Amino acid sequence: MWCDLRGWLPVDAVVVDGRPGLWWMEMSDVSLAEPFFEDSVAHAKADGTKRGEVFTEFDVLLQLEKSLEAVSPTGFIFHSSRCGSTLMANACRAVKGSIVLSEANAIDKLIARFITDEGDLKESLYSVFLRGVVHALGQRRLGDEQHLFIKFACSSFSQFERIKHIWPRVPWIFLYRDPIETIVSNVNNVPSWLIDDDRRVLASIIGASPAAVAQMSLEELCARTIGSLYAKARSLANDNGMLLNYNELSLPVLSRALNFFGVTPASDELETIARGSAVYSKAVSGTRAFVADAQAKQQLASELVREMATAWANEPYRLLEQARLETNS
Repeated sequence: MWCDLRGWLPVDAVVVDGRPGLWWMEMSDVSLAEPFFEDSVAHAKADGTKRGEVFTEFDVLLQLEKSLEAVSPTGFIFHSSRCGSTLMANACRAVKGSIVLSEANAIDKLIARFITDEGDLKESLYSVFLRGVVHALGQRRLGDEQHLFIKFACSSFSQFERIKHIWPRVPWIFLYRDPIETIVSNVNNVPSWLIDDDRRVLASIIGASPAAVAQMSLEELCARTIGSLYAKARSLANDNGMLLNYNELSLPVLSRALNFFGVTPASDELETIARGSAVYSKAVSGTRAFVADAQAKQQLASELVREMATAWANEPYRLLEQARLETNS
């Protein structure tokens, strides 16, 4: 059945009564100002506004692509987890007229289907659905939208080729960080992607079986995952992509990254980015001061973290750094 979903956003990809599809919420007045898409959804649910919610199957996307006016993607943000990608997304959000989709469930769950639901026909369908979901999420709801930036979950980078097949000309950035610091951050505050009950996505990324993944320590699984992502980023580096190490992030570098996306921030937007850089990027309140933690994470690293980093991540990181320096020279 056709639904008029102007102003509605697909907030999740779900299965209802055995039917895969999308869960939508009326968000015509929601600016997506929070660091993550899910934060914006939670805020919208709690703001006192009575909002409609509805489930549809995926085929509704085909109609919406014809009826909804939407912004085409301006830039893609990929990353290896806990490495400054949220800061980059917040910088994009400071640009007036920007829509920033930061790890929206409907996008990353569809991308995961490329791995979990194999087959050429399914791949073609999921590509169509992914394009439709991005179109729906990028619709002009507030009237002044000009740019659409998408920050993907770290595991989605493994499907880079399929994403770029849909949007071949969109510039992309890959952010990464010293592997020891990344592993320490993920082990001390474990993200959902590292403990997902469905091990097929991580198994595909690291080239192991789901059964083997289930037996790995968090340290090994994280080290192998980020090492694989580093290697992939190095192999894909080209003029349409930009490599950014966490340790070089600064206001000039964030501005350069926006320029790479074809956006020149105004002076007041740069001031907003500078203020945002002084607070913890993931905090919804925007009041928690940023504290540099690289040295602390190095000191917290256990022998197992260092052993796993040496075995699986340090060499891919070194080669990726070499590629970045060569590209920037």
